[in-house]
Amino acid sequence: MPAAARDAASVIILRDVPRGDGFEVLMLRRHASSVFAAGMFVFPGGAVEECDCEEGTAGLCAGIGLQEAASIIADAPSPEQALGLFVAGVRETFEEAGILLACEASGKLLSYRGEGAARFAARREAIRDGEITFREMILRENLSLALDRLVYFAHWITPELSPIRFDTRFFLAPAPPGQGAFHDDIETTAHVWIAPREALARNEKGALAMLPPTMVNLMNLARFSSVEDALASSVGRDIPVVAPQVSFEGGRMRLLLPADPDSP
Repeated sequence: MPAAARDAASVIILRDVPRGDGFEVLMLRRHASSVFAAGMFVFPGGAVEECDCEEGTAGLCAGIGLQEAASIIADAPSPEQALGLFVAGVRETFEEAGILLACEASGKLLSYRGEGAARFAARREAIRDGEITFREMILRENLSLALDRLVYFAHWITPELSPIRFDTRFFLAPAPPGQGAFHDDIETTAHVWIAPREALARNEKGALAMLPPTMVNLMNLARFSSVEDALASSVGRDIPVVAPQVSFEGGRMRLLLPADPDSP
């Protein structure tokens, strides 16, 4: 019997290239001892937790509520689960990359001004050490999660052959001004801002190891010329489920994507 696929969310953070053409994406290298995707370059993300979907979470969110989340992710089991996918994406992006997609009480997007960077770095460590929860941090800082910054982009399910499986929703989000990315040196050991085409070129040379969903998402992003173009072209788009199949040929494993003529 195949392992159950856990709901997960991943956020592809985008930023325009200063004084240049195109845009870059944020990628993190997972720790070499990770049980999943060890040493691979990935986008920030992780499994949905119960706290992401619990009652009252909607009150912490701005821009998207339960019903709108359910209309965007129509195949989610419930509005709470749909909203939880957005929340998990924001939470995991902060925990793994240090970027917090949130608004201050004034409605202004959060920026790490003055001592803000050090304060939120300390908050992040406290969450990691179990001293506070992500929800508690949002309440103490009087913030709301800027879910309307996220654009639903892709949906992948790990093949049944894998012992660890995820049902992952990918989102796009523009990098918030005044915030920098910081890998945590625990789950992630490096980070890089890189143009999609450059990331794919480095992967082909063996310098940037990636999983197939990462590669395909980069291929899809490579056709856009700017962050604005990528976001605008993705809003309201129908998102198909990509559930690759696995075949074996000559003792070697082959991953079959839906577009492959050999895919069932």
